[in-house]
Parts: sequence; structure tokens; C-alpha cells
Amino acid sequence: MPETLESLEQKFYNLTDMNGAQRRIPCFGLLDGKHFAVEHPPHSGSLNAKYKGCFSFNSLMLCDSDLRVMYCQISELGVNSDAQLFRDGPLQSILDDLVRMAGFRMLPDHRTLMPPFLLADNGFAITHSTMQPYRQNSLTLENYEFNKMISAVRVRVENLFGVLTSKFRILRRDMNLDPSTSRALVVALCVIHNIQLGPLQLLDVDSTAPMMANPYDSPEDQRTALKRFLLDQ
Repeated sequence: MPETLESLEQKFYNLTDMNGAQRRIPCFGLLDGKHFAVEHPPHSGSLNAKYKGCFSFNSLMLCDSDLRVMYCQISELGVNSDAQLFRDGPLQSILDDLVRMAGFRMLPDHRTLMPPFLLADNGFAITHSTMQPYRQNSLTLENYEFNKMISAVRVRVENLFGVLTSKFRILRRDMNLDPSTSRALVVALCVIHNIQLGPLQLLDVDSTAPMMANPYDSPEDQRTALKRFLLDQ
């Protein structure tokens, strides 16, 4: 498992911009929510109504740098937000276990320590295992540059949603199925998508790096260290 995490991190780190420069974001996955439109489920009232004026159920997806779905959680109701799914589901506990197992490892600058972490948007709380951009009321010039750098990578989870919708035409319209069947269909399509991508290709990484204790008093301190790592090079 540590080798798999480090390989996933290295693949994100190796992503390049349009000029061929490494993006150097040492996350191992991207997290976001996706609403899937459905016909109004009978006897559900407004529980599946969403803010865009249609009916849906929500999902929480985690993908790797190749747009492979690594985790999929489906809500029963459209009113469930991304943060609610994350809070009430098993993913946070899984991430906490990963951080405890893998510890904090030194980044290539030989002074910044980071645990395994995901990139997410501001709909989620910042934690040691979930990093996010700075909010609008905290946008100094440095924070703005940091946001641009991580958002250029985080957008790939939005690309995943576009790929799924393009590949599977049933997702382009309101699904008129039994709600449980609709949810099972989305999970099945994610599995088919992964099969089409082929087996996960792991990089040859050095898994002998020592694991260190958490040096940060808060997730905010950790985000500051990540910002310093990205902007200082």
C-alpha cells in the first residue's frame, strides 16, 4: 500500500503544463461531488430537488491522475451536499488510516513534510488529508498563485465527469429508473470506465524513505507549508 500511494503521488507530481513544466503537486487523488439528474422519484417530495431546479441524487468521487475512479459514494437524496456525503460516509476514516499508516514524508526540497492528501474544492473542510484552495476572503497574491497551481490539477476530476457523461449517453438525460437502480447504474458505469482504462500502472518509486511524525499544529499550517514548497521553486 505505501508503494501504491507513493506511485499515485509521483504521477500527479509528474503532470506537466502546456510548456512541459512539472506541476509538482504531491497529492494522490482528487475529490469532488457530482449530481446525476433523474426523473422526480415518486413519493419523494422535494428531497431530490437540487438548487439548479431539477431532481437528482448526489455522488462523491475520488480519481487518480489517469481519471480512474478510486472511490464512489452515492447518496439517496439530491439534497445531500458534497460535505454531508464526506462527513457521513467512510472516506474520512479511510483517509485518517492512510495518514497514520504512511506518516509524513519529505518532499523533494528536503525540508517540507507532507502526508498522503487529496485535493478538493471549498465545499469540503480542510484537514491533514484534504487540501483545498484559499477562499475569496483570504486571497493575497501568494494565495492566489497557490490557488491557480492546485486548481490546474484539481480540474481533472471535473474532466472525469465530462468523460463519463460523454462516454455513457444515459448520463446526459434524466434517468427514469427506480432510484436504487439509477444509483447502481452509476457505480457500474464507473467500473466499466475503469476497465476501459486498463490496469493501474504503478511507477518504480523509492519506498524506503523514513516516515516522520506530524510537524504541524493544524491543517492550515500544513497548507502554508505546501504553498511555500510550490512557490519557492
